[in-house]
Amino acid sequence: MRWQHRSLFIALLLWFGWAAAAPLETCSRPLTVGYYLIPPLYFKTHENPVWRGVDKDVIDELARRTGCTFVPRFESRVRIWAQLESGQLDLTVSGIPTPERERFATFLIYLQTRNMLAIRRDDSRPPQTAKALAAAERFTLATTRGYRYGPPFEAWIVRLAATNQIVETADEEAALHLLSIGRVDGAIVRESAWEYYASEFPAGSLRLVDMEAPYVPAGLAMSREHIGEGLRKTFAEAIAAMKRDGTLLKIAERHVSGEASARLVSF
Repeated sequence: MRWQHRSLFIALLLWFGWAAAAPLETCSRPLTVGYYLIPPLYFKTHENPVWRGVDKDVIDELARRTGCTFVPRFESRVRIWAQLESGQLDLTVSGIPTPERERFATFLIYLQTRNMLAIRRDDSRPPQTAKALAAAERFTLATTRGYRYGPPFEAWIVRLAATNQIVETADEEAALHLLSIGRVDGAIVRESAWEYYASEFPAGSLRLVDMEAPYVPAGLAMSREHIGEGLRKTFAEAIAAMKRDGTLLKIAERHVSGEASARLVSF
């Protein structure tokens, strides 16, 4: 029993030593990376039950170019951001910078995203322009828990939430399902994801309304506690090279069709 207690004590010392260690300047240990369901950035299908997507390919390419080892961890968005803030996670993917998040994470952009409003094709009531959107009073909107949408959606969400007209869901697909069965009037969906989701619902049952939203940058969100300036510079140089030599565009084209693939990495 004594040797078991001794082994446990040593293991705890090692764990606390790692947790209290200075930020990494090199890949001296495997790095935990948080993934969450977000087609076409990280997803799988019934026909092909293997995780894939832009985010995964970017991490795989970073591993190849830097020699770093990344350990995937699948979680919800909410848990990922909580773990990143508390120091239980090294980094996550396709994170959108906000002042709150920048307190505990630094960001390295490798794509941009643009949100649009999805409505039922047979519904003519929803707002059709950004101006009408800002003025809409009675409109039930499905949103994804833990996601940041940017303008013009964030201000609208705050106002609708004040009158209990927001329904939070686990992900975009759940939000679009509620829209398709008439439980809500609209859902917010990323432009790059529309091709994937449109095939998941009855043909032509949903349509997009362009709300003139700007493109929002997204990328690696790296723990300030664990990722030091030297390692951030290593990742920045690798991603810059990936953009310069066309690798980022090739990755986007694997998972997004047409002009949307080029727009995804035109940051």
